[in-house]
Amino acid sequence: MTTIQLLASILLRLRPWATVAASVALAGCSVQGPANGLTHDQGDAIIAELKEIHRTLLEQQRDKPADPDPAQPAKVQLDDSALHTLGAASAKVILVEFTDYQCPFCKRFHDRTWPDLKRDYVDTGKVRYVVRDMPLSFHAAALPAAEAARCAGEQGKFWELHDALFALQEKLSAATIRKAALDLGVAATLFDQCLKNPATHQAIEADTAEGDRIGVNGTPGFVLAEKRNGKLEGALVLGAQPTAVFTSRLDALLGAATPPR
Repeated sequence: MTTIQLLASILLRLRPWATVAASVALAGCSVQGPANGLTHDQGDAIIAELKEIHRTLLEQQRDKPADPDPAQPAKVQLDDSALHTLGAASAKVILVEFTDYQCPFCKRFHDRTWPDLKRDYVDTGKVRYVVRDMPLSFHAAALPAAEAARCAGEQGKFWELHDALFALQEKLSAATIRKAALDLGVAATLFDQCLKNPATHQAIEADTAEGDRIGVNGTPGFVLAEKRNGKLEGALVLGAQPTAVFTSRLDALLGAATPPR
């Protein structure tokens, strides 16, 4: 863990309002939610605490070996959920995203990074892309959006609504979500039945629980993985990182990947 990462981790534990600073630093929406605006005194307190943390870290690390190679992050394992997936089933590398339709950092990834990854890796058959849900509790429209996308998926319109929801992010509401689905040709009766089905919500909860278990502490959260013995094994990438972060890691995985089994 780098000094910056450790500082961000400690900030998350300092006070509720420190979550804002840590969330921005990690380029993602924190599961702990936003805080109220900072007062002048609170801002001074953050600065003072950061200085103290930095001093403590320097003392602790003075006689310690360097941090491990960041190119070798801790491995995680998760189920291979293929419900919402793009790309060749035979792809050696799998990119899993835990997303929230109301998170601006998820939209940043969707708008800025995803088109390049889709063109160069998914459409070429090198990488399989999987979307899993992690609607954060303080985003009122995130859960209804996730449910709607799943229900549109039952009628073959998942990816169309997935894209439409991000395009509508600043206007998301029950009404705009429903209209977006129906505008895509989704049958209203089947759509409404799916939304009322407890299994739809339970599936989203299962995705969120899986993300929590492997350490996804905000959205977007990613796993860059290979399939081994029916499971996905790989490393976490947290936040809407620059495209180069994904391409470098994907290229490294593709160069070393073994055939899926």
